[in-house]
Amino acid sequence: MKENYLIVDKYCINYYTLAVLPYILTNGTIYSKVYEHDKVFLCKLTPLMIVKTTCGYLGSSYEGRRDGTRKLMTYHHKLPIVIDDFNSIYFFPTHSPRNNNCAWISLHHILDTKKIEVSKVRITFQNLQKIEVDISLYTLRNQIMRTNSLKTLQRYNHEASINPKLTYKSLLVEKQKKLAETQMIYKKKKGK
Repeated sequence: MKENYLIVDKYCINYYTLAVLPYILTNGTIYSKVYEHDKVFLCKLTPLMIVKTTCGYLGSSYEGRRDGTRKLMTYHHKLPIVIDDFNSIYFFPTHSPRNNNCAWISLHHILDTKKIEVSKVRITFQNLQKIEVDISLYTLRNQIMRTNSLKTLQRYNHEASINPKLTYKSLLVEKQKKLAETQMIYKKKKGK
C-alpha cells in the first residue's frame, strides 16, 4: 500500500507528532518521514535537525536538553529528552542520534510494541497507527523506561520547587552518594 505524504522544507515537533524516522533517498540524502495523528510529512531535514530546530524554537537547545537529562539520570548514551515540558512532550532516540538510522519516538503516544524480527519492532500508537522501526524490543522497552524515569523525576522536581517539604532528586547524585559511601566503607575496612 502506497503511503501519501506532504513534502515540507522544515518541521517542528508538536503535541501531535508520533515519530520522526529517517528516510534515505536513492542518492543517499537523508530526509525525515514524520508521522502525526492524521498526516505523514516528508521533511528535507534529518531527524536530528528537526529535534534541534524544535528545541531552539521552544527557547532551548538540543545540547541543553541532553545536558539536563544527563544531570538527572545515570546514563549518557541514547538520552531521551524533553522537547516541551509545558506540554509534556518527551522523545527518545532509537540509536545514537549521530547514526543515520536513528528515529525519534514520542513517549506519550505509544500504545503497544511488538517484536517482528530480532531487531525490528512494530509500534502501535494510541490512534492505532503503526510503524516499524529497526530496534530490538529489549532496547525499545529500555528507552521507554528511561524516558518515563526522566519524566517522573522532572515532575517530582517541579513539585519540589513549590513544596518546601520536598527535596530535589537526581538519580545521578544518588548514585554518586552510594559510590562515595561504598568507597568510604572499603577504605575503613582496608585501614583496619
